[in-house]
Amino acid sequence: MLVPGGQFGTGYGDILNAVQQGIGGLFSSSALGNPNIRPEREKEFEGGADLGFFDQKADISLTYYRENSTDVILPLPISLSTGYSTQLQNGAKIRNVGYEMALNVRPITRKDFSWDFGVNWSKNNTTVLDLKGATFVENVAQFGGTFSGAVGAATLGSNIGLRGNDFVRCNRGLVIGADSIDADVCQGAPKNALYIGPDGFPVVDPTDRVISDPDPHWTGSIRTSFRVHKFQFSALIDHKQGGQVWNGTRGALFNFGTHKDTDIRGQMFTFGTDYPYLKGAVVGPGAGTAVLIDQNWFQGDGSGFGPVSAQFMEDGTFTKLREISVAYTLDGKWVSNLIGLTSIDLRLAGRNLHTWTNYSGIDPETNLGGAAFATQGIDYFNNPQTRSIVVSVGLNR
Repeated sequence: MLVPGGQFGTGYGDILNAVQQGIGGLFSSSALGNPNIRPEREKEFEGGADLGFFDQKADISLTYYRENSTDVILPLPISLSTGYSTQLQNGAKIRNVGYEMALNVRPITRKDFSWDFGVNWSKNNTTVLDLKGATFVENVAQFGGTFSGAVGAATLGSNIGLRGNDFVRCNRGLVIGADSIDADVCQGAPKNALYIGPDGFPVVDPTDRVISDPDPHWTGSIRTSFRVHKFQFSALIDHKQGGQVWNGTRGALFNFGTHKDTDIRGQMFTFGTDYPYLKGAVVGPGAGTAVLIDQNWFQGDGSGFGPVSAQFMEDGTFTKLREISVAYTLDGKWVSNLIGLTSIDLRLAGRNLHTWTNYSGIDPETNLGGAAFATQGIDYFNNPQTRSIVVSVGLNR
């Protein structure tokens, strides 16, 4: 496959154009075409129930679905001796299982005053069932990004998230020198306790593993609406519980020394005691040893450009005030007599007005790969969700 024109570089501003001095140029794509590609296919079973109560003053809906996607198209790695690095192939089978529930209640339905509210809840689990014999498939183009120590990947038996490295922790069957991490050093220690080497610093685990689960445990929302004569007031709150976000922005700024958290450099800290960014229990020969946190740490193992991306995983739980609005309906006789309309609706709404979250980045809802089929939960200098004020006019005839 030849790519006409185009640019290529390292991603740090150095760009080489295939076109030079007005003379057209071509270069080979790193992806090999596949004339035998087949369309993806989906089979889904869905069942549910819709129930009404109290003369339709309340209703509830319950839904269960199970979807199997086969012949999922992935850019799979191939031998570099072919002159290419990847080829689009029908390389995966993925299953989605989910539950949805919605409850709507209308306790007051008078002529000049009404009130209704609703609650919905949903949960979805994604599992990769087959990868044509592979244990995992990594790819930047399809899955949303590749970074030092963190690569978007589909992993057999897991979901589509990030793979990479962590520090050595208990209960992973590792041996460091003469220390058996599980049997000896971790005896009585909490699960996933951080292993501290003799120098007082955590030790990098060389094992490539799944380091993120971007899927939320569940999502939900609450809405309410009041109508008073010709005025209507409404509000919507969204919530996402769980789901990890990789704060790559923070990791990169650590490397450049421009993040506020790096102001601690030049001071002595002890991992497991007062170092603020790797909390929890510690074990190992260096446990309790104070060390100097300086530029070497923030541009080495403590960097977002270093080998350990798992340290920048954060809980992406959030609650958002998604919208508040007020509307007024004009339906006097002058509306029909003068302009021939039944009514005019005037509406003022504010969207994404506030977010409650413990996430330290700009917005836990942002994602580098977008909303398409890609790795979710990647924050790498992305823009946050837009906060907006919307004025709308509805003409009804």
